Amino acid sequence: MNKIFSRRQILAQLAAAPILSAIGYEAYALPSSSNDGLTEICLFAWNESKTAGRTIDLWTARCGSIDVLRLSDQLGRFIVWDDIISDHDEGRSIGAIKSAISRWFGILPIMNGTNSATHLGDVRGVPRTLGCALARFRNDETPLTDRIAIVDLDSCGVTRLQWRDLIPCLKEVYGTVVGLDYSDPYFNEFDPAYYSAPYLMSEDSWRTLMACDYWAVASDNSLSRQKDLCAEARVTLFTEALNDLSAMILQADNVEGGFVLGARKHFLGYGPSL
Repeated sequence: MNKIFSRRQILAQLAAAPILSAIGYEAYALPSSSNDGLTEICLFAWNESKTAGRTIDLWTARCGSIDVLRLSDQLGRFIVWDDIISDHDEGRSIGAIKSAISRWFGILPIMNGTNSATHLGDVRGVPRTLGCALARFRNDETPLTDRIAIVDLDSCGVTRLQWRDLIPCLKEVYGTVVGLDYSDPYFNEFDPAYYSAPYLMSEDSWRTLMACDYWAVASDNSLSRQKDLCAEARVTLFTEALNDLSAMILQADNVEGGFVLGARKHFLGYGPSL
């Protein structure tokens, strides 16, 4: 039987190649037919938003369509880096991943762990690790209703970990979780039956969007009125759209009003979860 690959699975495989040069070949191990000597890992690293009052944090994985280094200073940044490494050299691999996060995302994980958390082993245990790391936010002086997470659902890693596994954890510490995704007609043309959900999304991607409190889907056309953007232009425009959306949410009297104003400007479709 032919296996159908989702857009994220394809991106995940492509993500591995250029990052090898960043973390070193010795620190990275590709999956094979046997798991002997391999360990799944997920490392979280973050710089929290420092704005007074309402705050917004962006959550993104290692491979996506947002340039974190071009984000507004008003946004916090949370990176989810999942990987497969050799269990014979875990310490060196973790150090190399932290170095790559610092280089590519501008976040330097502190040695005492105040802005990072690491999970080693089966990624099914990642939500528990994340929940423990975020527990201190529950005691933050900022009211829950003023804490907003924007999740780059278009981003991905290289393991089985899915955003839908983590969204329940985010809802424990954020009053509103906004999911952003990207519609690419190329993949729909490749397999229309698989990408049959609204806005040319896969059913799996649509279910993840609906797990958020609010959702928005962008496309090349909604960002630029062009159908075929190059990768660099797509990243630039998607990042600008995120910055605009965040500014609208921060400036509005309420989160929903700001979300609608910002989403209407740049996104193909948007709304509350159904």
